[in-house]
Amino acid sequence: MKRWFWVFDVAAVISFTVIGAESHGLTLDLAGVVRVAAPFLIALAGGVILLRAWREPLSLLNGVLLSLITLAVGMLLRRYLWDEGTPRMFLIVTGAYLFAVMVGWRLIGRTVVRFTS
Repeated sequence: MKRWFWVFDVAAVISFTVIGAESHGLTLDLAGVVRVAAPFLIALAGGVILLRAWREPLSLLNGVLLSLITLAVGMLLRRYLWDEGTPRMFLIVTGAYLFAVMVGWRLIGRTVVRFTS
């Protein structure tokens, strides 16, 4: 579990990028997805390192904090380094989605571990 937990968090960021692009009628090419996801992936990586999240990948606190760090730092990077907008609804929807998925997979993982051990 400790080696692959990050896949689910990366999938959360990539999936909201793809869903957002599709819902706004944007092109779903690899470059476009990477461009939109990059600030959030960088923020996620920084959060994982800051929290040392690999030590307790199923920690709900890690899920909450990683979703908040990914949202806040990702939006700041998007605004100031990517020179992209950060509309209020984008902030709300992104935050809700990241929180639900990043905490949700941990809840599922904890349940699976509990019933299989």
